[in-house]
Amino acid sequence: MRIFLAVSVSSGALIMAGCSNSAAATIYVDNDHHGRSNGVHQFDQDGDVSLMGSDMTIRGRIGGGLSVVGSDLDVSAEIGEGMSLVGSDVVFDGSVGRDANIAGSDVEWSGSVGGDVEIAGSDVEWSGSAEGSLSIAGSDIEVDGRIGDDLDIAGSDIDVSTGSRIAGDLSIAGSDLNVFGEIAGDADLVGSSIDIEGRIDGALMAIAYSRRGWSWSSDNSHQRIRIDGAIGEGSAVCARRVTIGRDAVLANGLVVFADEAPVFENGASQTGVSYEEIDGRDCDDLLETYNR
Repeated sequence: MRIFLAVSVSSGALIMAGCSNSAAATIYVDNDHHGRSNGVHQFDQDGDVSLMGSDMTIRGRIGGGLSVVGSDLDVSAEIGEGMSLVGSDVVFDGSVGRDANIAGSDVEWSGSVGGDVEIAGSDVEWSGSAEGSLSIAGSDIEVDGRIGDDLDIAGSDIDVSTGSRIAGDLSIAGSDLNVFGEIAGDADLVGSSIDIEGRIDGALMAIAYSRRGWSWSSDNSHQRIRIDGAIGEGSAVCARRVTIGRDAVLANGLVVFADEAPVFENGASQTGVSYEEIDGRDCDDLLETYNR
């Protein structure tokens, strides 16, 4: 059975449905298990929309906000205001006028948003654009898009791909980190293995160190930082091992705290690199002086 309600309510009442527009709101509770609606919703309206059901496909234009709770969600719509999606597998390739919040298992975003975005999931792929900031919490995370402000990520295996452009600062806490994109601001990275091949215009602060000793990896890459890209002035790193690649560009030098002297790959410049042994000290304390 599918229940349809079209009501005109105030903004305060719409908070319970996850919307904020005071225009007419459309609320669906989709309980059709007999295949009559197939979970497809086509809209062309100015008010808010709230949906509750299982697998849903959402298309068209919604002038207000969109709030959805379901299972597998496929959204390719023009949303005039904010959006909230809660589901299992969530795919979005539409546009949102204001902020967006997504919670799911596998999340794929290739759309655009006029404000900030917050995503919580397991596997997250972002290849869209945001005028504001982007925050992601998950496990396997890939970012390959444009962010107009800061990018904050907490996860395990994290890739900031070559096509990424971050206008603000970058902050990542995870395990295996690959930073191949362009960051206009500072970068604060904490992980087990950190590989930098992109461009960081601001200062880099990076830690790949555990007091519990060496962690095993087949290629001996854990608790290691490798820099083979461009980093800005005032950068400092702390790891058991640090490697400088031949394409590294170190603006006004780099301070290295490590258990052993940094390794310079063939053709890598050693100019401006200073090294100090960690000697049992805490990486956070060592880098505190360099944090802006």
